Amino acid sequence: MTPDPPVLHTASSVLAVVPHHQCEAWLAGALESLVAQTRPLDGIVVVDDASGEPPAAIVARFPQVTLLKVAARKNVGPYRISQQVVRDTAYEGYLWQDADDWSMPERLERLLAAAERTGAELVGSQELRVLSMHGDAVPFTYPLDVNAALAEEPTSFPLLHPTSVVSRDLMTRVGGFATGLRFSGDSEFLRRAMHVARGVNVPELCYARRIRAGSLTTAASTGMQSPERIVLMATLHARARANAELVARGQTPVLEPLAVAPPIRLHHVFGPSLRERGRRARRSRPAVVAMRRVS
Repeated sequence: MTPDPPVLHTASSVLAVVPHHQCEAWLAGALESLVAQTRPLDGIVVVDDASGEPPAAIVARFPQVTLLKVAARKNVGPYRISQQVVRDTAYEGYLWQDADDWSMPERLERLLAAAERTGAELVGSQELRVLSMHGDAVPFTYPLDVNAALAEEPTSFPLLHPTSVVSRDLMTRVGGFATGLRFSGDSEFLRRAMHVARGVNVPELCYARRIRAGSLTTAASTGMQSPERIVLMATLHARARANAELVARGQTPVLEPLAVAPPIRLHHVFGPSLRERGRRARRSRPAVVAMRRVS
């Protein structure tokens, strides 16, 4: 059987998406790392999520970076922002980047090469975990075969979302992110998407992740031990196990996002125009449950 051609490859058009909320202290470092990629990005966009004032002075230092802002007074969260960017644009792939982290220079080059070689539509990397509270930095590893890891344990978390690049085609097939979630939208997407596509991690350490006070994963109201997150994690784990049981019985898993919020408007502040979707492409497409060949 002839293998499917890779959806992502070294010549794919890729947009880096940087959701931003009160991360001015670290944003310049994140952008410096993106503009220095050995395989240049086709676009870089910062989307300010109700920070009070958009980080215009910082972004203006990078003429190749576009600044958008959410047309809302209240923070809407990174998954709703990212999904809106995908909905409004027409790139073949999207590279995620947190505003307080930074990427190694060869990150995109390595991820796309792995996608072309393996046929994966979601490709992550190993992580350097920077513990701001202690001044330490330690490597953290993820399995190379994401599908195998989830097959062994459906509730595991074998790929770190901000280390990854994902194909637009995969986002479309599974309905994108659960935009109604303010956190854990990455693991929710991962566990659905891997039923219809291949996911891998490259063995190289390509992403530095800052662990700091006040982030979504450390704040008292949204952190890993917060009551709201504990309840949500139980729901996500139950859904992942139920989908695994459906697949084991030869049935179709549930691929729809767990919770969906209405679209939001993103206002252009300044910077290059992004590659917009055409009128025909703006029509909504239903989620498709047919699997690409995963091997």
